[in-house]
Amino acid sequence: MRNSRICFSIISSFIYVLLVCLCFIMTGCSLMEIHKQTTLVEKVGTIKGRIINQGGQKGPVIVLRFIDQQGVPVLMQSVIANEKGEYELIAAPGRHYIAAFIDANNDRKFQSREHGNFYGNQPSLIQVDAQKVTALEPVVITGCFPKISADFRPIDHMVGMVKNIGKLASLDDPEFTPENYEKGFWKPVDFLKDGDGGVFLLEPYHKEKIPVLLIHGVNNGPTLWKPVVAAMDRQAFQPWVAFYPSGLRLDMISDYLSQAMVILQNKYGFKKFYVVAHSMGGLVARSFIKKYIAQDSNNVNQIGLTITVNSPMAGMASASAGVNHSPIVMPSWRDVAPDSAFLHGIHDWQWPAQVPYHLVISHLESDGSDGVVPLESQARWKLQTEAARIYLFTEEHTHIISNSRFHDLLNHIFERPRADLTHHLPGFDPQ
Repeated sequence: MRNSRICFSIISSFIYVLLVCLCFIMTGCSLMEIHKQTTLVEKVGTIKGRIINQGGQKGPVIVLRFIDQQGVPVLMQSVIANEKGEYELIAAPGRHYIAAFIDANNDRKFQSREHGNFYGNQPSLIQVDAQKVTALEPVVITGCFPKISADFRPIDHMVGMVKNIGKLASLDDPEFTPENYEKGFWKPVDFLKDGDGGVFLLEPYHKEKIPVLLIHGVNNGPTLWKPVVAAMDRQAFQPWVAFYPSGLRLDMISDYLSQAMVILQNKYGFKKFYVVAHSMGGLVARSFIKKYIAQDSNNVNQIGLTITVNSPMAGMASASAGVNHSPIVMPSWRDVAPDSAFLHGIHDWQWPAQVPYHLVISHLESDGSDGVVPLESQARWKLQTEAARIYLFTEEHTHIISNSRFHDLLNHIFERPRADLTHHLPGFDPQ
């Protein structure tokens, strides 16, 4: 909570910079190391392309990115192409290879009988430059991979966040700590290298239970949701927790979540899932849902409902102060700043009518905010027009997650996701 207030409170630019510098000291972070990591994040480029499947095999199209490390191909990333065969990959500046295969048995692993091909029909190096988009010619798959040199022997070095998609976990696991949450904010590259993040299942998958994806906010993590998980009807619902480095650009995070849910959908075939997001997680959630639907238009039918809680949907002035005056600019601040390209991107998009959206906001008495996020940012007019219902609590920014009335509200919404504004929730008073 300390760092959430520092990152999101509306304060003067001078005091903001002072608090940021103090925060560096309190967290024991090296200013030089933080600068190095934020610079790495800001310098990434993008690879865009398309896969054309002419081989007859059916299944998800998996696109692989290898980086060339002194002549050794190292597998760094995989994504699932969308229904049009299109893909987009974030890549560090340098030389890369691209390959794709048809995941015929839907296990996310390549088998020799599965069809595939390299970009260029042989492993062909691609140069990616900082902050540039590299557009590639289509990769055409007609059959099995072509025979290649025995020297092309890739090493699998995909980050833990990819390997942890669908991993079984407990909220008491040692990686879910405030220290790791701070690392994810101040040192997101270290967080990724250490493999701390993922989308974790808190119980084995059960086809009769609706998954509830819980998305935390800035400088936080899965343990935020302990009170919500404890109050959830575990006979009807199964909680899944996202864990991501909150210092990254929000588009990177929503890209990851979109891919993660596509992977889990392909694996389990669930008909519906719910999304609940707190604070900055609400911005991530809207971006993720936009991309998830763009991946396949039928995906809109899988999102049973979405709830955002005390989210700075119109941005934070303090994030702008950080961008303009802090000696170190955390990448996520750029997206949370009002009028950022990220915010325009998620709000220019029209929320789908098929997905019930519930807007939870709160404030403190005699205060126009919840102690962190102003009401006008939580409840911008466009959100109000899109929401199935709006709920106002008198509660502090993070304490709402432990509020028993909030738990009652969640259970009511889960039971009646499409309740209209005139429907009365028996015995419920959020105040």
